[in-house]
Formats: sequence, structure tokens, C-alpha cells
Amino acid sequence: MFRVLLTNDDGILAPGLRALAKQLGGWCDVTVVAPSRPRSATSHSITLHKPLRLTRADDNCEEYAAESIAAYACSGTPSDCVMLGVLHLMNDTPPDLVISGINDGMNVAEDLTYSGTVGGALEGAVLGIPSIAASLTGSQNIRFPEAAEVLDAVVCYLVYGVLRDELARHRQWLGQVKRPSEQVTRGEEDGGWIPAELSGQLCLNVNIPDLPPAELKGLLWTRAGNRTYEDIVRVSRDPNGREYYWLGGSKVLDREQPGSDTLAISTGYVSITPITYDITQYSDLDRLKSWYTERYSGPGGHNRHGE
Repeated sequence: MFRVLLTNDDGILAPGLRALAKQLGGWCDVTVVAPSRPRSATSHSITLHKPLRLTRADDNCEEYAAESIAAYACSGTPSDCVMLGVLHLMNDTPPDLVISGINDGMNVAEDLTYSGTVGGALEGAVLGIPSIAASLTGSQNIRFPEAAEVLDAVVCYLVYGVLRDELARHRQWLGQVKRPSEQVTRGEEDGGWIPAELSGQLCLNVNIPDLPPAELKGLLWTRAGNRTYEDIVRVSRDPNGREYYWLGGSKVLDREQPGSDTLAISTGYVSITPITYDITQYSDLDRLKSWYTERYSGPGGHNRHGE
């Protein structure tokens, strides 16, 4: 049975997580390890200086009651949850896939660096498990069950070579998928499509527009875009006259450049962005190496180190 580890940053009882567990529990062996309380904007942080606790959560809601689902609440962050899930609860039978979500609200552009949802998925990649961070972009008519169906289809789309029978359940919707010719390989049967490579460090950030599945235009492979905020630091005073601060701010503009996640979801596409925990800026690294070589490798250059 295909084994999936689920986590999130909205907490063990978040509707997006429950909907996803119910959707995947029909054909996957699902283990849920999620924070016992909301842990948004925790990024990729882990708990080092205090103990962590796991508590069975199967009886907390009907979605976790299925025989194929084991659910645990964790006192730590999303990254803690994934570490405990992979290295402790599933140590003997590691998951085939880690999914973090479905988050209440989009995770795009610069927000990826703050997101606990993304942090949970990156931890899966660090541990060598292909991982997905999943978010729903709406703010009013939140359709988590429908988003779970879409993500189910995305999972089948990505592992098509392994789960051909499951793909057939989503054939009608996947028929609308925009298939990128450069990054996929033709399947041997049914004209299917699979990613050219699925490495252990694969990590995908998926954003689903809050639309009925029939209204989605398909999938687009994207890069992280850019967003602009205002009033990021808000200053107020308490009844004693002391200043206190709220961090956050209101979104002013999504810079919807071609190929970006922000443009894809605003036009009705499911956005899929490959991401990594390697934050090295390789282009600058190459420039700095070249600059250093040119400056210090000439005659007497070694004597100018202190300039």
C-alpha cells in the first residue's frame, strides 16, 4: 500500500488536513503527525531545548477514524512532526511521500521562506522522502474537500508510473492538464505523463485556486513570484502607554510575471513549483570566485589581501 505521512502548520484538527486524510485514506496507508496547535510562520524550525510529546488523535474527529489512518498530535513544529513521523513512527516502513497541508491560504513568492507548511515539506526532502507542500488560495468559500480531490489527482499525476489504477479515477480532470513537454516523459501506456525524475530530495510547492475542480484550467510548472506588502510593522499602545507591535501587513500587489506561481493561480491553474532547502546563490558564487581570482591571482596579488 502506498504510504503517506501528512502534517501541516494549522494544527491537528484543521479542516484542510482532515479533508486530505479522508481523501487519501481510501487508497493509501496514512499516518498523520501534526502540531497540537497552530504553528503558522514557523518556517523550517525544530525544537531543540525541550521535550516533544506525541498524543494519539484518532478519536478526535471522524476523518481519522478509518482503519487506514493513524493520527498523532505533536507538541512541536511541522518539521518536528515530520522528523518524528519518519524517524520514529514509520522508521521500519518509511513513507513513500510526505505531504504538508492543505494550508488555509496560499503559500507563494517570498512567503515560502516563512511558511510552516513549506518547512514541513522541506524536512521530508531533507530526510530523503519526496515531499509536497499544499495550499488552498481562497479566503471565503473554502473548498477543502474539493481541494483534497485535486491534490489526490496531482499525487496520481506525479507517481503515474506506480499508481496507474488511481490515475484512472481522475482521468476526466487530468484530460484538461497542460502538459509541459520539456520536463516530462511519455508513459508507455495510455499516453500518460510522468516527471522525468523523482529524486529523494524532490520537494514541490502546490497552490490550488479555490475553485470547483471542473473550473480549474489544469497544472502549470512555475517559479516563485514576488509580492508587495504595506504596513508590515504596526505600532500600537497598551492601556499603560507602552508600545507593542504587530507584524504581518496587508498585501498590496502580486507581481504576476510570466511563469510565476502568483500568475498561475490568479488565472485558474494549479501551480506546482519545485523548491529546495539549498539556499546557495550559485550565480553570485561563480561571480565572486571569478572576481577573487582576477583580483588576487596576478603578480604580487597575494600581498594585497588586506586592501
